[in-house]
Amino acid sequence: MSAINRDVPIPIYYQLKQLIKDQVERGVLKPGDQLPSEDELCTRYGISRTPVRQALTELVHEGLLVRIHGRGTFVAEPALAQQAARGTTLRIVLSDARWREPLEGAASLWNAAHPDDPLDLDFRMVPLAELRSTLVAAVGRGEAPDISVLDFVWVAEFAHQHYLYPLDGIDPAWLQVNEETFFPAMLAANCYQGHLYSVPISADVSVLWYRRDWLAAEGLTPPTTWEELVTVGCHFQRSDVRARYGLGTFPLVFVGGRHGGETTTFQLLPFLWAVGGDLIADGRVALDSPQGRRAIAFLRALVHERHLAPPDVIDYAWDQAARIFAAGQAALALGGTYESFFIRQTAGWDKDAFLERVGFAPIPAGPGGQPVTLVGGMSYALYRQSRVPEKALSLLELTGQPEVCRPFCIRTGQIPPRILVTRMLSPTENGFLAQTVPLLARARPRPAIPEYARVSEQFQTLIEDCLAERRTVDEAVSLTAEKISAITGLQLG
Repeated sequence: MSAINRDVPIPIYYQLKQLIKDQVERGVLKPGDQLPSEDELCTRYGISRTPVRQALTELVHEGLLVRIHGRGTFVAEPALAQQAARGTTLRIVLSDARWREPLEGAASLWNAAHPDDPLDLDFRMVPLAELRSTLVAAVGRGEAPDISVLDFVWVAEFAHQHYLYPLDGIDPAWLQVNEETFFPAMLAANCYQGHLYSVPISADVSVLWYRRDWLAAEGLTPPTTWEELVTVGCHFQRSDVRARYGLGTFPLVFVGGRHGGETTTFQLLPFLWAVGGDLIADGRVALDSPQGRRAIAFLRALVHERHLAPPDVIDYAWDQAARIFAAGQAALALGGTYESFFIRQTAGWDKDAFLERVGFAPIPAGPGGQPVTLVGGMSYALYRQSRVPEKALSLLELTGQPEVCRPFCIRTGQIPPRILVTRMLSPTENGFLAQTVPLLARARPRPAIPEYARVSEQFQTLIEDCLAERRTVDEAVSLTAEKISAITGLQLG
């Protein structure tokens, strides 16, 4: 066979794989020879990149080929092929290069302990905005990776669709062990129907950012209630105070509409919890309640009655509130701890200057409620299409070792997901992390339901409709609750 035959029921990738193997066996391709690039193979055989990539990846797994970073793919030398045959290559899809570090650290621990059975990690990077759709498409083609990074809010959906292995299904001790390892909110965000499906690698919590230096200079304390939030906001709304600090017209900013996507939900859902309300609770849609209406009405009042936040928050992109705050145009901003590096970078502050100028607190308590925060983050998940799930799980177990997890979190500023590692942090190593860890005690996850993405979109629409005054709060809340009920099949109540 010297060409791809589309008229036979043999997968294209497999035909290409056999073509390459035949060329190696006949000596057309010799050890050390470089293969054509993926683009060249696509052109030569008139096929797309997907089968080319799958064929090459499988040949690398089998030890016939070897990838050299920055150079290309080569026919393996006999010694390399023999070594590769002894080891295992794990295919991993990530959204950011920083998520490589824990996996590479874990692989180093594994390889040191198993020199005759090494793990090799084959990484593929996909932008976060494309990650979910890329993974869904890969599963549909039967080409899922062994491991990928996932946002917490996708775990229930992927588990419900049977994309993922329940980790305690591979190792029954896993759930019991990790109940003592992870903070409860993080464990809940990575479980579905009583099974653990993913391993959290980082945590972020929603916060109220405030200018610590400005509040101190004005004799103000960080707000812990809605009333105090309004008081502080009104103070920085005064013309003399705005002039003193070069502030813009509005002292408070946040992301408030569909354009901001999931950031809108991340920042504003805690206001329901802060007054004793909820979106979904006890298997029912709980939004349409006095507490839910009070929370949405308060957010609307911040814009249209108190004039503390600008009306165009409905058009803000996900990072716009953080940009305005970092530029010194607002004294207060709703956001998440993941924005700390971005704020520092935009403002030009080092770590010490950032902590001197900026403070953060949970979302303030509403009447009769308590301050609260929402936990989110990223996890590693293991796919059912993995050829070596036991070894993939072994790798994930090692990412939680303190010698892997602790330096990663200190360097990146990511909140450690493991209780033991948080106890090993000190303010001298990372003062920001030392201050954020206590917030996890009052953190809650978003609803762990397969339909979460569509439910979140309805919540974003609710916020936008109320802030844009397209509907009254009562109308918008009732309509949104009905839509969420229709999406999820959960009863109103």
